[in-house]
Amino acid sequence: MTRVLRRWAVMIAAIALPAASAQAEWLEASHKRFVIYADMSPKALTAFASDLERFDSAMRFLFPNPQDEIDSANRVTIFVVSNEDVVETLARSENVAGFYRPSASGSIIVTPRNTSSEVKEFNNRLVLFHEYAHHVTLSNSTNYYPSWVTEGLAEFFSTTAIKADGTVAIGLPNNARTYSLQVSNPIAAETLLTSDTQVFDEEQVAQKYARGWLLTHYLMLGKTRPGQLGDYIKLVNSGTPSLDAARKVFGDLDKLDRELNAYRSRSYLMGAAIPPGKLPIGEVTIRPLDAGQAAMMPFRIQSAVGVDAKTAALLAAKARPVANAYPTNSWVQRALAEIEYDASNDDAALAAADRALAADPKNMMALIYKGRVALRRAAVAKSTDPAVWREARRWFLKANAIDPNFALPFVLYHESYARAGERPNASAIDGLVRAMDLVPQDTGLRFNVGVQLLMQGDRIGARQALAPVASNPHGGRENRASAMLKLLDSGATVEAVLAAAKPPKADTPPAKQ
Repeated sequence: MTRVLRRWAVMIAAIALPAASAQAEWLEASHKRFVIYADMSPKALTAFASDLERFDSAMRFLFPNPQDEIDSANRVTIFVVSNEDVVETLARSENVAGFYRPSASGSIIVTPRNTSSEVKEFNNRLVLFHEYAHHVTLSNSTNYYPSWVTEGLAEFFSTTAIKADGTVAIGLPNNARTYSLQVSNPIAAETLLTSDTQVFDEEQVAQKYARGWLLTHYLMLGKTRPGQLGDYIKLVNSGTPSLDAARKVFGDLDKLDRELNAYRSRSYLMGAAIPPGKLPIGEVTIRPLDAGQAAMMPFRIQSAVGVDAKTAALLAAKARPVANAYPTNSWVQRALAEIEYDASNDDAALAAADRALAADPKNMMALIYKGRVALRRAAVAKSTDPAVWREARRWFLKANAIDPNFALPFVLYHESYARAGERPNASAIDGLVRAMDLVPQDTGLRFNVGVQLLMQGDRIGARQALAPVASNPHGGRENRASAMLKLLDSGATVEAVLAAAKPPKADTPPAKQ
């Protein structure tokens, strides 16, 4: 964070962002850090992708990460859908304008082409930049932010404007949060700083985003507390509870509240700009999808977002006849292999994967789904034959040979040992840790790494893996990680910490009869 703050050149800037127009044509915009799929005109997608390229370059300038040197690592896929209603349907949640889901299988962002808000500043760029900021700021495997900082930074960068000359203006007013910012009784700094341990209602969540933005902006650009945000984050990463770290760095929190209230009432706020000469220009390639890819795209999006047992079967029934019309299209057949696998149609998944590989022997995901089917069949059969498990793992090794910087083969290779009832070997453990380094944003993966390192007796490594998971207040693994972290910090035995990793009985599905 200290390096970030040293890079700011303070100024005021603004830009009018063009709106995207709709065209009935699926296009792909490809960049080494992202790939966008969108049903919009080539002109609109070119502008959209070019803005994201500038934004990505600026974010990585401010948040340098050694992993950035690996071009293929954790490339995010962005699906641009028609509007917020579609986003909510895919998210299976209301009041969601866009969402980011990090995963070892491929991180995704779903964002709308058009927004319905009466606030003109709440547009498709703001939604995209907010979600993409999460992807970049959470990409460091050795540091983490409390959730108020995570959301504060995402809000801070969401208002970024890209000027015609390539200048990137950051820290602009957050007019989309005006209502929440101007309420007469905003949440107190102490409440914000301890929000990871609380359950908020809808209004409090809005306050967390707004007040988190305000505090982040104040600490980064307000000039009165230089270096404090970085000092606070360092303390939190060293194991100091958020509130204790805040009191040590920020001092009197009531005074901080008064300063924030005065800051929000200013007639203008300073912004920052990065001139174009400071940022490398990355290549973005635009191409139309072929007929098979375009026909399959709606099903591919649903599959990538995730399905359950019921929706998986329905999706497979709808996607199958479309995919069958393009039997030699490797992209289509790879998509079908995943859909059939999720629906537990193993024979159909294998057949689709084989068709994908016949068209493209280096189709990595087709190799992975052949391995996943082999893994599931071996587990269902309760095989004790080492050769059966070696055969399943062979597909993950083949996929890894094609792209050694893709996390999923490492994860599945490690998982195969647990499913076989065996202890993972050193190579499998190293691979799992490597996967976390490649996709540090995946909380489920971090949780599994934390458990594995604890089993190895590595308390320091386990704490580093679990801390970001514990700061995510959405239940499940996150709550268990928080309990584990407290036990680790209290000096509890490894056995006691591992016991806290087990899900409560209510979370455990009943055994099949």
